[in-house]
Amino acid sequence: MSDVSSHIYQAVREVITRRSYDRAVAATALAERLLHNEGTIVRQDDEILVGSRPMSKDRELLTRMSQSTGLGFAIYAGNRRIAVATVLDAGTPPELNEFAHGDLVDRVLRRREVYKGTVEYRDREYLAVCRPLHASGGQDFAPVGMIEAFQDKEAYFDLLAAAARSGVEDQVADVEERADGMESIIHFIDDVARRLQLLALNGNIIAAQAGEHGRAFRVVCRELGSLADQAKNTGQDVRKLIQSMGLERNDAAYMSRLDETAGTASTEAKPDAPASAPRTA
Repeated sequence: MSDVSSHIYQAVREVITRRSYDRAVAATALAERLLHNEGTIVRQDDEILVGSRPMSKDRELLTRMSQSTGLGFAIYAGNRRIAVATVLDAGTPPELNEFAHGDLVDRVLRRREVYKGTVEYRDREYLAVCRPLHASGGQDFAPVGMIEAFQDKEAYFDLLAAAARSGVEDQVADVEERADGMESIIHFIDDVARRLQLLALNGNIIAAQAGEHGRAFRVVCRELGSLADQAKNTGQDVRKLIQSMGLERNDAAYMSRLDETAGTASTEAKPDAPASAPRTA
């Protein structure tokens, strides 16, 4: 990878990472509001209760949040993880009943701030956002726990890369489909040009054989020849349009053969024409 490509790639990753953090910040704020709307939040020993429901037994709220955001979620009672929900794209969840990473404890529990950064779970790097969880009516006191949103960093970028590849493949397939359609049009135009040229040539032969009686028919044959030339020119215009749209085939021999078809159509009738027969384009 060139230096320029490397800088561009790094810049794109930084932008995507910032937006991922913004999404996780909003998701954890929403999760906190939903928890408070569910009921009174209190800490009881090593458990967080929402109303009368222990969060360690929650199978609904975190799962719903995870599925709707594509992030993993964890609830902590103090610094101990008591509930986890995740989806495949967010990566393997950290273990229950483990203690929080030291950076999370310092920033969130001690300083009561929102943590945005990376943490390691099972030797894999995760993008994580963690915010304090306060008891109902206890915003002025120390938090009773934490709400964390996480995303396996490499799995996330692998997912984006796969989506980009899929998008490129769809675009290529769409271009190929349009190119096939253009080729069909060229086939038709070339065939029309060839047939018109043959009709004009054979008509002139018959008109010449008819002598004076074929004079009016020669006028028709000239018009047919003119239409053949117009069809050939239209085919060339379509090829130029294909090239300008980036739909040309890489098979140069194939395109050359199409050009040759229109350019040599008149030679197909030569063996049938007498030596004295007049020719019109």
